[in-house]
Amino acid sequence: MDATASPRASTAPIPLAPAVAAAAALTLGVTQILHTQMVPFASAADHVIEGAYALYLVAAVAAVLALRRAHGRARGWGRTGDAGALLYGLGHALVAVPVTTTFLLGHDAPDPLGVLFVPGIALWMAGLVLLAIACFRHGTVPRPVAAVLPATLPLTMALGAAGPLVEALTWAVLGVSIARAARRRVR
Repeated sequence: MDATASPRASTAPIPLAPAVAAAAALTLGVTQILHTQMVPFASAADHVIEGAYALYLVAAVAAVLALRRAHGRARGWGRTGDAGALLYGLGHALVAVPVTTTFLLGHDAPDPLGVLFVPGIALWMAGLVLLAIACFRHGTVPRPVAAVLPATLPLTMALGAAGPLVEALTWAVLGVSIARAARRRVR
């Protein structure tokens, strides 16, 4: 370690938003594995599931902005990364509206024919593909992780109740990558 380097820089914490996204997704996944949600809500666990999902979605918007900030104007990120962050964030925001409304109402939110949910999922997926390309080219995120980013949403859906554990792992790894990038910038 360089004598002029701050000891604090070598132990940069994982940014708050990715950590919150990972914790909320972990809470969601574990609670869903242990409890089948009833709608309208019949227990505290039903509220925990929907609340954790809403928190994850909002935190993931902030987390993708942290990922974008970690890349800044770095070579390889460019418009592809910016577009990916925008689409990913917008997708999460659209899905968050009916999820948060359901959480507040205690029963399914009015979203006829998935007017917000379906486009939100499509934008989320498109954003993941563009983020994967930008992260792969830039190298802040380990390339194997960047390469599998587009698979995270389909895998999350395929795993059902345990699916949010994929999102928890994704944001835990991305959060560590963001913290490492911050340490490198400080040095």
